[in-house]
Amino acid sequence: MTSLTGDAALDRLIPAAARLTCGLREFNPDEVTAALDDAAHAHPGTDGHRALAVLLAAMIPWEHSPADLLAWVHRRPEYDRLLQAGVDPATAATLIDELCRPHRLT
Repeated sequence: MTSLTGDAALDRLIPAAARLTCGLREFNPDEVTAALDDAAHAHPGTDGHRALAVLLAAMIPWEHSPADLLAWVHRRPEYDRLLQAGVDPATAATLIDELCRPHRLT
């Protein structure tokens, strides 16, 4: 299997990162806790939580601000409606981001 990060130790954290992301987006504290436990076990003898934070930070696109990335949290009903309509989560978050941005007249 090809490495996604270039570092085998970080690659072992990818499933925990995915689980954490899903747990957060579903507002599921049990999944969040399980993901953090997964990270600790994936990095025995080291700080798995710190490595998980680095991996997640590396996954954030440069062109998005924290406000852009978290817009879906503040517009949860709209986000949920988009998901129920069959829109994938990434596209739904982008659409919510666009709704929250002030429109510029050029």
